[in-house]
Amino acid sequence: MLWKKAIEPAGHFFAATLTLGFLGLCFVEGGVHGHAIAWLVSVPLCALLLLGDRAAAIWVVVVLFAAGLVVGCDLAGVDIPATYPARWAPLVSAAGYLGLVLFMAILGLLFETGRAKAYARLQEALQELRTTNERLVYVNQEKNEFLGIVAHDLKNPLTVIMANGDMMKIIEDPTELHRMADKIISASERMRRLIKDLLDANAIEQGLYASNIEPCEMGALVSEIVEQNFTAAQNKQIEFRLGVTDNVHIHTDSAAALQILDNLISNAVKYSPHNSTIHVHLMPEQNHALVLVRDEGPGISEEDQKKLFQKFSRLSARPTGGESSTGLGLSIAKRLANTLGGDIQCRSALGAGTTFALRLPLGNNGPHPLAPAADAGDILRERAPFVLHRN
Repeated sequence: MLWKKAIEPAGHFFAATLTLGFLGLCFVEGGVHGHAIAWLVSVPLCALLLLGDRAAAIWVVVVLFAAGLVVGCDLAGVDIPATYPARWAPLVSAAGYLGLVLFMAILGLLFETGRAKAYARLQEALQELRTTNERLVYVNQEKNEFLGIVAHDLKNPLTVIMANGDMMKIIEDPTELHRMADKIISASERMRRLIKDLLDANAIEQGLYASNIEPCEMGALVSEIVEQNFTAAQNKQIEFRLGVTDNVHIHTDSAAALQILDNLISNAVKYSPHNSTIHVHLMPEQNHALVLVRDEGPGISEEDQKKLFQKFSRLSARPTGGESSTGLGLSIAKRLANTLGGDIQCRSALGAGTTFALRLPLGNNGPHPLAPAADAGDILRERAPFVLHRN
């Protein structure tokens, strides 16, 4: 095997050596009156274990010819004398019979070991097949959900665009035209957001999302996203209470971090009731920057929390202002956070609001000197936020 780097030549060489060796022993032990002729039966078995059934069939023929040669000599009256002293006969007989039993037992053990390994490989292959089938079922379900979302969430804004576009052909009132144009822009934005979410989810799933890591000041990112969502919150009479620790520096992809923050804060606005408050806090925590987003909404049930970060998940809680939801935002945010070396966690209970905790690694300058290691709920209670106002 070391010379040829293959099992087949080595197997045939081994079978040939056994055949010639046992045939030689036949002429040493006295032909058909010895034990070596019975040992020839092991050659096809060895060939079967090492080379397979076709090679075993070849060696059956070879062994039959070799054994036939010895038997033929006996039938022809050719005497093949034993070459060892007669007093050794009992010892030779014992060695022959016991050795044959031991040899066949070893062959049986090799066969059983090979069978067990083959069975284990079969089970592994079946498990891989089951896993693949489950993955295919999941992908098929995801495809159906994807088609359902595209059919539903793209059809509605397209209907709005088409209807308002047709109306604009016959309406001359500038105020009404402006209102219809706003509806078209809003519907187009919904479509753009859905398509972007689908593309982002697919890129992350395929491992094609390219991160651009750079130094960032986390407080500036949080404030920017709160500002972007201020108008939507104001439309529902929602107040932001913002508490930000200064100089919390991180090394991350700022675009991805902004997307994560926007998802968490826009979700808080989307699911918060009118005339409520959203609390947004930023602080260092050991080696991470911790952002807490707490709303006063209806909360998330334990059942919904199990599928909260799954793609296309539809939760029982609904947006309080008729906003749309693709079921992709939290899944994308979670995957982006993991890609950046962080994580997102949720704490919620029905009727008690929801808190999302985003953790992203701090910059290379190490932990912030104020870095606490406290429970997120305790931090929310202990730190006094300031109210974000806009005139």
